[in-house]
Order: sequence, then C-alpha cells, then structure tokens
Amino acid sequence: MSGWSALQLTEFFSAITRAGTIASAARIAVQRATESTDAEVAAVVCGDDVLASLGLGRDPSSVLFTSLAHGAGTASFSGAGRMHLTVHVLGQDTSERLIVARADEPFAAEERQMLQGMARVLGLALRSLRTLEAERQLRLEREREALARLELVEALERRERLLETLLRVQRSAHQRTPLAEVFAMITEGARSLLDDVTVALVLHGAVASVSGGGCDSTALAEAAGRAMAAGGAVTRGPLIAAPVHIDGAVAGGFVIASAAAVGLGGGVRESERRDVLAAFAEQASLALTGAHTLAAVHEAHHDPLTRLPSRTLFLQRVEEVIAADPTPAAAALLYLDLDLFKQVNDTLGHAAGDELLRAVAGRLRAAVRDTDMPARLGGDEFAVLLDPLAHEQQARDIAQRVIDSLARPYDIAGRTVFTRASVGIAYSGGRSAGRLVEEADLAMYQAKRSRKGTYQEFQPHMPADLPQAC
Repeated sequence: MSGWSALQLTEFFSAITRAGTIASAARIAVQRATESTDAEVAAVVCGDDVLASLGLGRDPSSVLFTSLAHGAGTASFSGAGRMHLTVHVLGQDTSERLIVARADEPFAAEERQMLQGMARVLGLALRSLRTLEAERQLRLEREREALARLELVEALERRERLLETLLRVQRSAHQRTPLAEVFAMITEGARSLLDDVTVALVLHGAVASVSGGGCDSTALAEAAGRAMAAGGAVTRGPLIAAPVHIDGAVAGGFVIASAAAVGLGGGVRESERRDVLAAFAEQASLALTGAHTLAAVHEAHHDPLTRLPSRTLFLQRVEEVIAADPTPAAAALLYLDLDLFKQVNDTLGHAAGDELLRAVAGRLRAAVRDTDMPARLGGDEFAVLLDPLAHEQQARDIAQRVIDSLARPYDIAGRTVFTRASVGIAYSGGRSAGRLVEEADLAMYQAKRSRKGTYQEFQPHMPADLPQAC
C-alpha cells in the first residue's frame, strides 16, 4: 500500500471541514481510517468522550479506550476479541486520539504514518471547527441579546401606549362622555395594543361594544359568562375573559379573542395580553361604577330621544336571530323612512321634530308584535325586526299596519301634523345583519321612488345606487 499524498490529506481535511460539526467530522475520520486500512474498529476519543466510532456498536463505552496508550500494540475489545492496534494523538497538548484496530495483521509503518497524518489533519480540522463554533455561539448570543433588547424596547413602548390609552379613557369618563362612546374607546384601545384580535365588552349577556372581527357574539357572551361565574380571569382556546363590576357587583365580562389558539403575533407575549385584559376590564368597571346605576347601561343601548333600541343593540339582535335560524324568511326586517319630516323641522322647529319622532316611536311600538324589535337607526329612519315569521305575507301585513298607523294625524305643538312612512322589507336567510339592513334600505328607496307611503320587498335586481338616485 502506498502512503497518502499531501493532496489526499488536503482532500481529507476539506471533507471533514465541510462536515460543519465536530461530531460529523469525527464520523468521516473513522470511516476513512477503516476504509484505507481495511480495519474493523476505529474511534475518535477526547478524554472520556467518544466523538465517533465504528465496529463496536452504536454507543460504545469510553472505558474501552481509556487504557490505550499512544503507539502500536494489541488490545481486547468486547465482542471482537484481541486485535492489532494503532493509536495516534491529534496534536500536542491534547487528549484527543484516533484509534484504529484490525484482527488479521499488525499495522505497517507506512499505514501508521498515514494514520498519523490523518490524525494531525483531523486535529487541525477539529480546532478550526471549535473556533467556528465558538464564533457562531458568540454571534448567536449577540443576536439573542440584540433581540432581547429590541423586545424590551417594544414591550416598553406597548406599556407606554397602554398607559396613554388608559389615561384617555379615564379623561373621557370624567368628562361625562356618553357611556357607549367610553365603551367603544375601551374595546378599541385594547384592540390597538394587540395583534389580530377581537375585543368585546359584554354586559348582562349582551355585547355592549366590540372592536375587531372574526368572533361571533355568542362565543364572546359565553366567554364573559364563564369569567362572571368564576369571579376572575378565565381562558378557553383563543379566548380570555375577565369579569367587570358595577359598584363591586359582577355585571359582565371583558373578552379578548385572538385569531390563533396559541399565543399572539407581533411579538405580544401571553403575559402582556393578560395585562391588557386586566387593565381594560378594570377601566370598564370604573366607567360602569361611575355611571352609578344600571339605568346608564340601558341608556348605552337605547336612543335617548325615543327610548327605542339603538342601532348597535338592534344589529346585535338581528345577528343573533339570523344565527339561531338561517332558513330563508325565518325573520324579516322593515326599514322605515319618514316622509314630510323635514318640513316639520323647518316650519315648526327642532323641538316639534323631536316630539314627532317620539310620537312615531310610540305608534311603531303599538303597531308591531311583542316579539318584534323596533329601533331608531338615526335621524328619521327606523327599523323593525320581525321575529318569528310564519310566512312572508305576515311581514307584508305588519308593514301595512305600520304605514297606516303612522299616517294618522299628529297633534304637535298645537298643530295638526301629517307624516307617512315608506317601508322596505328584506327577509333573512344566511345574510349578515349589515347585509339585511342594506337590502331593506334599498327596498325602502324603491318604495319612495315608486310611491311614497307604501312598502316594497327587496329584489336582487334592485340597483345599488337607488339612494343616490333619490
């Protein structure tokens, strides 16, 4: 056998260096050593650690090699018997050794010289790999430190934003801002501090305010109910909730629902999400307690002029009815717009206009069934949720009854005043509350264009620009 050339040793060095790790370099070395000498056993040993081995099982004990001295000789190996041996240190001042053994014949001087060259090259490669690994670890540590500093800065910024948001909410509450607006500030403030979440304030089973999307009101109300029952923060899947109080009594829950079931995006830790939950649940409690009575909660859901449910409460109820029964025409929505109302405001003044709106609300309540929900959507526009609905003719009959009732003369400011309502009808069935309102609104404008003081049912072919055309 001819000895290895410098080129072969260079190729060997390149191969073990390309291995990338000390363990893989040692494995290549024992494989090349056994192949080049037809040996059955080889190992790379560092002190009491076996970096790699061949021929003695998957994980041989280091005890097999601790007594093997540098040089040539024989040794007994468990399961292999006595074998011819050659041991080569990988460098000066090191306990690392390349050990090669075979059964048939001793190693020739030329083979030992070749293995000594391999050992020295392996020692250089391992030192190089250790240097690279140390540099890599140092770089990773620096990157981790930089990332930790960045996370700390971001956490401090979020904490500052949290305090600023809470301060704005407190200021609004002290300035007697309407409770519904304070609720909206609380939920939107919490949502702005987190990523990809829905935030809701639930009071006595009804969603008082919600910011964000992707979570239905039933799930939010259930999470709030669990927090109310537990008397503290609870977690279930992507939802966490905490109770809110009015004068110390549990009145509802504050809920945060993340899009992912585990953790949050954007570097927001679970602990920070809980901090936001606790802080804003407390703000909601302070705002509610500041309102003094449960009547203030009712005010937040009802129009202060007519005492009818507000748009928010109305749309929430529509969503619940649609979710409970998605079959077509299980419920219907009437959208009303008063004709001649502007003339009353212009001729008799806004006080007379407000009196007319209150009178219209009273007649609207009387014209619909106890199970129906009338609401004021804003200005001179009203809506009625008809639920349940046995058939579509029932909706037509109620719509006509409303039109007839509102058309009767009113005694306003000592004057006889007339108004009438144009009504649009839309039927449920898989639509969202917002979509159902839009369809009823389009049908109402069709009624105003065709003949004021009548009703029209929504048809898919109705143009979406009807309001602009009128």
